[in-house]
Amino acid sequence: MQLPLAAFSTFDRLTFNKTSGRFADRYTNVSVFEVSGGRNGFSAFVYMCRLNLDLDGAANSYGYDNPAKGSVQKHLVPLESWHYGRKGVSNATSQKVGLGNACGDPGDGSKGWRNFLNGSRNFYWAGIKAVTKHQSLALKLLIDDRPELEAGLQTYARDGKPQLKPVGTGYFPVVQPDTGYYISGTSVVGDGSLSVFNAKRYLNSAVVPYAVWANHWKHVSIGGKRVEQGDFGLAIENNTGANMGFVYGDSGTPNKVGECSQKLHNALGRGAGLVTFIAFPGSGCGAQLGPNPEVLIPIKVLMNTLKLYAKAADLAARLAMGRELQASQKTGVMSLEQERLYKNFMSALSNWTMKN
Repeated sequence: MQLPLAAFSTFDRLTFNKTSGRFADRYTNVSVFEVSGGRNGFSAFVYMCRLNLDLDGAANSYGYDNPAKGSVQKHLVPLESWHYGRKGVSNATSQKVGLGNACGDPGDGSKGWRNFLNGSRNFYWAGIKAVTKHQSLALKLLIDDRPELEAGLQTYARDGKPQLKPVGTGYFPVVQPDTGYYISGTSVVGDGSLSVFNAKRYLNSAVVPYAVWANHWKHVSIGGKRVEQGDFGLAIENNTGANMGFVYGDSGTPNKVGECSQKLHNALGRGAGLVTFIAFPGSGCGAQLGPNPEVLIPIKVLMNTLKLYAKAADLAARLAMGRELQASQKTGVMSLEQERLYKNFMSALSNWTMKN
């Protein structure tokens, strides 16, 4: 395929510069590029990576059956589980291993999930809301106060020497009294007017397409802007062109990219292949999106992709050809595989721009 000269016009073209950021997905290092230019001032970070599923925020993300008489925690089927339904794996084992994903590392080199499963209190609850027994009484909250669920740490110990609270004074998961599941939170919320102990406050992984924000974004900027929690972006599955707008709606990783909600994960191949993320720094308004964030996301993404306008072919070609497309090239000839990718990217971008 011979690309048209217009796709590589030096007039008002896009520029691509590799950042010095050190990002990675669950398998390998990931390069992040600055993309900017065009007559409308398009600006974004672009990277390709594999996906990793994050289930936080859903009303049924975490749960642990409680055999106690009168307990509402009966016959739960949490999204976070391990080999659920497999022969020889009990519901209790499946649910408890799933809870390990909500355990924060203590800061001494050990893993929070492993400490939890080994019966140690040397972890903190990161993916679910938890309070002390005293707080639960004062706030009139239902908690799961079984000893095996007590987190002894208040938060990450940065000095490498975590100090555990006395037994019984640690933190226990807050239970939703109407369903029996724990309350799972996200760092960015929908309706911020709701209580922090209301499960509807948070971004539902099954409904809201979100990506997990990495702390390392603090060290990368373009035009003085950085990707922050609450910023928006567009994700495209390379092999099919399937695409969806998203928000950086959760946090908790130093430098990993590709972790995303069930909604985004399912829409983009469930982690089967590479996905291209186009992140718009400075596009958000903070960590509160308001009610029905799934309606707001495509509007905010469109506001940024419209700036691409006629340069969609330029971006699609760069994504398809990668490093083979040099800034000095006037034309480009694609291999059959690159041509297929180009068509996928153009199909996706045409949904979000005024002109192909």
